Amino acid sequence: MKGISAYQELEWPNSPDARPYIVLNMVSTIDGKILTGERDEPVMDLGGANDHATMRFIESHVDGVMIGAGSLRATPKIWYPAGLKRFVVSNSGKVPTDNRFFSDDPATAWIVTPENSNHSQSGTQVLTSPGNSLDWKLILETIRNVHGVKTLLVEGGSILNSSLFQLGVIDEIFLTISPKIRLGEHVPTIADGDSLTRENIQNFTLLSHIAIENELFLRYRK
Repeated sequence: MKGISAYQELEWPNSPDARPYIVLNMVSTIDGKILTGERDEPVMDLGGANDHATMRFIESHVDGVMIGAGSLRATPKIWYPAGLKRFVVSNSGKVPTDNRFFSDDPATAWIVTPENSNHSQSGTQVLTSPGNSLDWKLILETIRNVHGVKTLLVEGGSILNSSLFQLGVIDEIFLTISPKIRLGEHVPTIADGDSLTRENIQNFTLLSHIAIENELFLRYRK
């Protein structure tokens, strides 16, 4: 069944000079979970056709997309619009390069990984930062000023999202609430990792809320 996008038009503020304007798009259950099964298992049954149509619409309005390696492994049939620059983040450098993420358009796909990781996949473009850990300031500046990505869409998973929230660089959040309950103390939410202190809690403004059938589409801006 073909879905309906919750948004008919999208406009973004100007991007900062040192990084892209960063938008997060996620879907969760009513109780905040982002998986219907286990980690690295497919999650396409979490959102419905309207959520999928909304995701594609947002993807068509950005310059690049970024996901974590776990999200890539969980979606072996993942695909993106032609020409959309795509970045997969992996601390180890080990990702399934036979995925459509790379094979559809190799010239627009990069592995983002520390320089000292195991990123020896031949024929795959790699964006590295010096040392054993990710230098997000350098990575985002490179994506913005070398690869020309003014608006970057982030699509999870929870650890990647958390890293970017910790840095305070998530500018907007698109969140679909799916009419499901999952439960589970250790089931990931849209952003896990270390918690923020009360003094550093981030506040967002609700720009819109749209209900389509049983799903609720929320848009926040920092």
